[in-house]
Amino acid sequence: MTTIPDPLLKIGYNLLFTAGFALTWPYFTYLIWRRQPFWERLGERLGHYPREIKEWLKKPERPVWIHAVSVGEVLLARVLVRELRRHRPNLRVFLTVGTPTGRRVAEPLLDEKTCVSYVPTDFYYSMMRAFRRVRPKALILVENEIWPNMLWRAKKMGIPVCLVNSRLSRRNRRLFRAARTFVRPVLQAFDWIGVQSEEDLGRFAIALASDNPGKGREIRRFAGWDRGQVVLLGGSTHPGEEKALADVLRELKSKHPNLRLMLVPRHVERKGEILQELSATGLKVGLRSRLEQETGADPDILLVDSTGELRDLYPACELVFIGKTAIVAGPHMDNFQSLRREFLAAKAIVVSADARALGTELDGLLVSPAERDELGRRALSCFREHLGAGARHVEALLKFLNGRV
Repeated sequence: MTTIPDPLLKIGYNLLFTAGFALTWPYFTYLIWRRQPFWERLGERLGHYPREIKEWLKKPERPVWIHAVSVGEVLLARVLVRELRRHRPNLRVFLTVGTPTGRRVAEPLLDEKTCVSYVPTDFYYSMMRAFRRVRPKALILVENEIWPNMLWRAKKMGIPVCLVNSRLSRRNRRLFRAARTFVRPVLQAFDWIGVQSEEDLGRFAIALASDNPGKGREIRRFAGWDRGQVVLLGGSTHPGEEKALADVLRELKSKHPNLRLMLVPRHVERKGEILQELSATGLKVGLRSRLEQETGADPDILLVDSTGELRDLYPACELVFIGKTAIVAGPHMDNFQSLRREFLAAKAIVVSADARALGTELDGLLVSPAERDELGRRALSCFREHLGAGARHVEALLKFLNGRV
């Protein structure tokens, strides 16, 4: 699948959005004439807020921004606010809506901790101005309210983005797949997606799935890792984890000479820092960006210095360590205690207290491929069951946002 560079994608979207808005302006003028309330508070739709909202936003406690477009979504947002307040009584909420009827339904929520406004139109300037004024600590979108400039601005400011109660019909799935070159990078801006059913979960998985499931095997072949090697994938790794995994590899190689390590750092811009750390291990390190020029080099470690390939690599590796959470995990899972308990009860996770214990656990999994496969199957089953539990939607959302709201 062709990948559009981020700057080109954003410029293209903003040009098309502006052109489309200009072409449809006569229709919106007609709506304004028919529905006078649509014209009210026009400044809010451009990121310009009246004095009372500005005063509310000046308070030091940053709000959670929840967006729900119209009546149905706002009704769900009311439940969401109520449940969030049950867990976080002092939580401040900035609720935006898209229609006058949605605003009327939202008005019962108005109090000193809740502010209601119209959502800014998805122009670059409008979203930039709104985010600078609101300064949300999290952005929660209800159902399928997906606006690219809103998502991109949130990501630029380091704000976690969540999509709740989402559904993806077969028709939308086909649309997403047809326009996946554009849609996938937009969907990837979400940090957390809560779906209505297991069927929706499957459809989102299809919409986000790799278009080239054999790509991971191809990368292994280029690396020379197609001759019986066992690959440990360190996915979405954070500072310190690359060195720890490399040390585990060095310790285990004498007993498991076919063991290899593939590292995919969460932030690829750390490439230089990681290479410097790995150079001290004495292990042979290869780069994903040079595989085509160094085909079959069989490095001990492959550092993936590219983006967007991680999902293609998971099914191609025998062992997986995911930074911060995993089926083989470290002890620091404070934000996911309930999830950890569920996985432990299902024997779907191995928790290691430190790097030495991690090496011991990996050694056991390397010795027993059957045990390794069974652990993976239990982890996948437990993961699907957890995501399908709609009754715990808000609870799961709070687990993810723990410490941020």
